[in-house]
Amino acid sequence: MIASTKTDLALGTVQIDHEGEEKYENIWQKIRSVWSYVYDNYYNVYDWFHIGGDDLYLIVENLRLYLESDTIRSAANGGSDPLRSWTEPYQTPLFLGRRFAEQGNMERIFNSGGSGYTINKAALKALVRSFSTCMPHLQTFAEDVMVAQCFRKQGILPFPTRDEQGGERYMPFLPGHHYGYRPPENGNDWYPKYAVEELKIGLDHCAEMSVAFHYASPDLMKRIHAILYGFCKR
Repeated sequence: MIASTKTDLALGTVQIDHEGEEKYENIWQKIRSVWSYVYDNYYNVYDWFHIGGDDLYLIVENLRLYLESDTIRSAANGGSDPLRSWTEPYQTPLFLGRRFAEQGNMERIFNSGGSGYTINKAALKALVRSFSTCMPHLQTFAEDVMVAQCFRKQGILPFPTRDEQGGERYMPFLPGHHYGYRPPENGNDWYPKYAVEELKIGLDHCAEMSVAFHYASPDLMKRIHAILYGFCKR
């Protein structure tokens, strides 16, 4: 679904009102309203929920395979055998995405909003139920930091999402950027400073089954899609 200021059935957009002005610096209030709407309307319909902006390219098949993996199923089951039966009220909240340490502070790890983040039903419930007391009237663009803070107060931390080779699944930039990026020698760059683990570069950075990329223009989205799904003419 697409959250908007207007409902348009042709586009699939839904008008979702929020506190404060309609501006970039007020994304936190927008996201609070979006997640509340999703909880009210879709909690009993879906098992997982992913949120991202309109410059996000999401590889749905890779996300689905990751969420169906033994690692994630076991984590959602409290670390127990994923095939053991359990009921939803006892599900472990999971908060998945690209982990960053705010200003390098390992006590304030959050999932970057750029590539979007993924939560299960237990996490959705915990997040929405925290809204009444977790910075309910704050206006800021840093919604990803705020979401992590609301989770952190409940003991829910961003779950490690690297693959077995250490490749990242959720990307804050485009494939070409990650392929060519090298940390500056003077260390004056926020990206390595925010890294939670050793920052892999080049081909080692992106997981083979990457989930999402950020900063994709409409034309580039079409290009990536055509390459991935075999629509390019030889």
